[in-house]
Amino acid sequence: MINLLFLLIPILFFSAVSGFAGELKKITILETSDIHSQVDSDSKPGIRRLAAALDSERKKAGGGGSCLIIDCGDILQGSRQGSLSNGGLGVKFLNELKYDAWVPGNHDFDFGSERLLNIFRETGAVDIAANLYFDNKRMTLPWKVFVKNGARIAVIGMTAPNLDKWHWGDKARGYFSGSISEALDEIMPAVMAAKSDMIVLAVHQGSFQGDKNDFSISRIASQYPQIDLILGAHTHQEVPGETVGGSSWYVQSGSYGSSFVRIEAEVDVEKHKTMKIESKMISVLGYSPDLFRFSDELQDIVSSAAKSAGDEIAFFKDELAPDEVNRLISRAFLNSAANVSSAMLILQNYGIRHGKFSEDALFRIFPFEDTVCLIELDDNGIKIIIDEASKLKDDVKVVFFKNEKNMVKTGRRTVATSSYCLAGAGGRLKTLANFAKNPDCRATDTGITLRDAFRKYLCAQK
Repeated sequence: MINLLFLLIPILFFSAVSGFAGELKKITILETSDIHSQVDSDSKPGIRRLAAALDSERKKAGGGGSCLIIDCGDILQGSRQGSLSNGGLGVKFLNELKYDAWVPGNHDFDFGSERLLNIFRETGAVDIAANLYFDNKRMTLPWKVFVKNGARIAVIGMTAPNLDKWHWGDKARGYFSGSISEALDEIMPAVMAAKSDMIVLAVHQGSFQGDKNDFSISRIASQYPQIDLILGAHTHQEVPGETVGGSSWYVQSGSYGSSFVRIEAEVDVEKHKTMKIESKMISVLGYSPDLFRFSDELQDIVSSAAKSAGDEIAFFKDELAPDEVNRLISRAFLNSAANVSSAMLILQNYGIRHGKFSEDALFRIFPFEDTVCLIELDDNGIKIIIDEASKLKDDVKVVFFKNEKNMVKTGRRTVATSSYCLAGAGGRLKTLANFAKNPDCRATDTGITLRDAFRKYLCAQK
């Protein structure tokens, strides 16, 4: 009898250990962000190497059944291929890599709300953004539970709040992005009731914006300690992993497809608790772009844009310094409508080399889909805007150029500027944004992109 007991002890101990181990499930999460439809070039990695790396890491993790892939926004726009395909390149990439979830970023709205609504229908990934509304209705799911390796992972999505600080005009009509905190207050009871084993917040926001109430990752983590993992974006800063708010783990992948974060977690599926999180930044440089084959349709998008990249727009005998380029841009603004008497620019630092000025060079100067807009301002209003801009702490400089052919001595003058400026330039030009909301200022959107306006002006000078 004694010998039998001795034999039973190790068996019982093994069973107890096995039972405990059976409660733990291992899962892998791969996070990307700010890819900006970057196609591989000599100087930058891009979607080819990124695709190869993601596919390889997912296979290492045991395949799609154990691995969750999430993109935290700004994938549709940022390259000529992205712009010419109206965001189609980013959509194809999400679909062909079989992403589980996607949170739209601020530049994913560059093609307009109607285009984004269509993109939501085209993507195979689940579109998630709890604080995003169109005509006062949510544009996407606020959150969703994904089951990987038997574990339940609740993923909450949040786009950047206050999108109206970046976008203005026809393309921006209808949508609104609200407070992250208010959205979390609303949905967190339902998220907790789902008894998930891990709660993830995927947000198009970065950790550096700690001085702004609804932009502070640390404040959000402190306010909602239920969140186990926060996936960040937007600021193009790599964060392999750090604790924020006391108990949440924060990561942020690299930009332009250069790197992504691999998160490995252990969760207790009986206690519905995350026991361990480890993360690592993965560079794509070590992966051959030939390891993953794109569909012919995606390859056509890449190739067609590449063919027109070198098309000549103009030829410059001499090199142009940035101040000379800004004067050319102002002339393009001044020629955008017959009644324009001033042009308001955010100065840029790009010069133009002598020789052929190509479509690719044009895109480097105007990488976004901002449009030329018109607004009526008097001299006092212009002075207030200039005074406000002179106090900016970053490198943004705002300048007004007068139209010598259409001088206005008194009263209001029609000013040509960009949709980004009328939106407030990301919160920098609050006075101008307020003027744009005033019906007396008659702010209008021409619908002409800055890129097209500059091309048209240069072609007219030939």
